[in-house]
Amino acid sequence: MARIKRYDLYEGDGEIIGEQEGWNLSDRKAHQPLPGRAPLGRDEDLKERDRLARENEKPAGRRVRYFPENEGEDAYGAPSTLFDDFDRFEEPLPLKKAYSRKKKIRHRGAWIFTIVLCCLFLTAAGVFMLPQLTGIRYKFLPNYAFANGSIIELDEKRAETFHDNVSEIFTDRIYTGVFIDDVDVSGMTKNQAAAAVAAVSDTAGEVFDITVTVGNQSWHVNNERVPVSRNISETVEKAWAQGRRSISMTRGSGGITFAERVKMASSLRSFPVSYYTVKTYDREKLRNLTDGIVNYVNREPINSNVATFDFNTKEFTFTDDVPGAKLDPDDLYSRVAEKLDNGDYYAQIYAVPEKVLARMTKTELKNSFGLISTYTTKTTNNNNRNTNIRLSADAISGTTVLPGETFSFNSTTGERTIAKGYKEATAISGGASRDEVGGGVCQTSSTLFNAVARANLEIVERSPHAWPSSYVEKGFDATVNWPGLDFKFKNNTEWPIFIISYYRDRKVTAEVYGMSLGPDTKIDLESKTVKTLAQPEGTKYEINPNLPLGTEKLTVQGRSGCVVETWKVWKQGNREIKRELLFKSTYKAYQETVEYNPR
Repeated sequence: MARIKRYDLYEGDGEIIGEQEGWNLSDRKAHQPLPGRAPLGRDEDLKERDRLARENEKPAGRRVRYFPENEGEDAYGAPSTLFDDFDRFEEPLPLKKAYSRKKKIRHRGAWIFTIVLCCLFLTAAGVFMLPQLTGIRYKFLPNYAFANGSIIELDEKRAETFHDNVSEIFTDRIYTGVFIDDVDVSGMTKNQAAAAVAAVSDTAGEVFDITVTVGNQSWHVNNERVPVSRNISETVEKAWAQGRRSISMTRGSGGITFAERVKMASSLRSFPVSYYTVKTYDREKLRNLTDGIVNYVNREPINSNVATFDFNTKEFTFTDDVPGAKLDPDDLYSRVAEKLDNGDYYAQIYAVPEKVLARMTKTELKNSFGLISTYTTKTTNNNNRNTNIRLSADAISGTTVLPGETFSFNSTTGERTIAKGYKEATAISGGASRDEVGGGVCQTSSTLFNAVARANLEIVERSPHAWPSSYVEKGFDATVNWPGLDFKFKNNTEWPIFIISYYRDRKVTAEVYGMSLGPDTKIDLESKTVKTLAQPEGTKYEINPNLPLGTEKLTVQGRSGCVVETWKVWKQGNREIKRELLFKSTYKAYQETVEYNPR
């Protein structure tokens, strides 16, 4: 730090004046830095005192202080002017209570005016809103309020009746000027009004007796079967709601103001409103009653059917057809309900049911029922075989097959035994010709098959022979063998089927009686070979010890086989109208077989 003279004014460089070399500071209580003129070296309290002293003292002449011992060193010579801060410590000036000086506020008057104006506005607003906020009413000042976006003034005359209006509007009673069934229900609660209306005796419509006649039968529809009630509760609710609507405190919210509701309620005194109950009947019970009448009247028609069939005379008897009746349930209900709604409580209603004809009358059945199909095959001159054919034909003749039933040849004829008169005759068994009891009955089953197929009945089970038979075309046969192979068909019509079969003059015939296929309509069968199977070459020899010694017998004749299709052809007159494949039969090819008994 640069050395200064004692009488020079130290302006400072920002540092603190501290101890110097050679100074004796032992008498000081504490080593504190000396105050100086530097901004950072002076005590803030001293600065404040200095400033206050300068403001309060009068201007004084410059004080001159001489330091003779420094004259030689002073460049300007002595005396020299010096201002020393240490002089302030000689006579300390008293401190003022406030050291800081308030900053001078600009436009002080304008701010004061604004503040006063705001206070006046708030005071006025408080005085204005006080009646609305607290309910306190001014006696000598007008009373205002803010509502619905506008300022309104209290009307003293209307205010006097406000409480009366409140008690009148906000009540659980019906407003004055409301009537139900000409009964004044003003000021009544809902229960009181309902009781008052129910006490009014009005039996009109509560007692009725409507007669419904169908043919020679009559039914009474009266209040004992169909209860009647009045909608008193519903009407009381409407009467109570008269003049009431939801009150809204703001406009445009969908409700009405309190004043408008008071006006609506008050208008009922000048313009009364009347409601009337409606008598209603139990429509569900009325519908049940009319439906019961309809169910009694309605009946399905009864078709004519076959009563009997004489298998000897081949004549039928038929039952009479009975027409049905149909009454529209919706129409009958509507007619009765209309009478009640119109107040015609003792009406007579005549209902005529629609006549429904039978689908099959007796006349139509006579013209449609008869012989459907017949088929005949020629037999051989073998008496035993013809006997078996006659017995089996007689066994199935006179059979009635009802709708849905299935006919079985084996079940109908039973086992062919000697006890039943059957004899041994040649039959095909196991691919070979053998004599067995009942041989030849396959011709009866094949003849029946042809008649049944031409009657358009459903074939359930049918098997071809090992090789084609001589008495029918290929594919027209139906072999049977007790108890395995069987011939079965089902009556797939809605009418009974009657079977007549007989043997006469070396011919066997099967006839099927029932509902005809249609006017001039019949079914025929056609056979078509679609494949030929070659006969195996050579002869096959088999030993049969039952044969006489040294004899032989041809048991299987060598033959070729084939695959045959059987078609069912529909014809109307001589014109074919359709055809369908009935069966595909395969006849095996057989090698010639000879049985012998060697010696």
